[in-house]
Amino acid sequence: MTRLLENKFAGWIVFLLSIVSTEAWSTNTGSELINAADKGNIPLVKKILDTQRIDQEELNAAFLAAVKKGHAAAVERFLQAGVDINLRADDHYTPLMRSARDGRDQAVEILLAAGADVNAASDEDGTALMLAAEKDRRKAIDLLLAAKAEVNAKRADSMTALTLAAQQGHRQVIQTLINAGADVNYQLVNGATALMLAAQHGHLGAVHTLLAANANPNLKASNGATALTLAKLYHYKEVIELLIKAGAK
Repeated sequence: MTRLLENKFAGWIVFLLSIVSTEAWSTNTGSELINAADKGNIPLVKKILDTQRIDQEELNAAFLAAVKKGHAAAVERFLQAGVDINLRADDHYTPLMRSARDGRDQAVEILLAAGADVNAASDEDGTALMLAAEKDRRKAIDLLLAAKAEVNAKRADSMTALTLAAQQGHRQVIQTLINAGADVNYQLVNGATALMLAAQHGHLGAVHTLLAANANPNLKASNGATALTLAKLYHYKEVIELLIKAGAK
């Protein structure tokens, strides 16, 4: 009788250990997938996805880890596994928005080819095009514009890709956006223009590019400021001279 009880007890221990082992394997598989995605270990990512059933939460986390690090091949494999291409991270960025902002050009290309929403936006930071314009991500900008990104889209604060590029002085980006149809005389809710922002920050090249595209140097902000008054306020001599030469008053 004692031996029978001992055998039953031993059987329960084996059963419980098998449950613990299974649960541990499931957890490790998920962690392993996220780590592999984070490090760009493509063979391991493919192996896990091909041989294991991964819950959606774990799959999403691994996908976002690959996006964050710009591992394009891993991003592509996760898309093949059926993740939501427009999945929002905690900062409300989509994979395309983050990739464009960070200059992950190959990932941008893969995401666009797979049908990512090119005009998805967050309230504070805007669209992928705005994020790329602010960071001078020229290749990403070309890809986004080719995919029909809305060049004059506005952020919640009324900033556009052009005004963001002008504020940062990204001359080549400014020209690309103008060529794509950006409104060179668009005014923010406070009346500021791309030219005013460029002048205020002393970006001589940006001011030159905007003036060459027929930016109006005499538009006024709601407080009465113009590009010239802003350049004078911050003592940007060359900008002042260029604006006066262009007819600023």
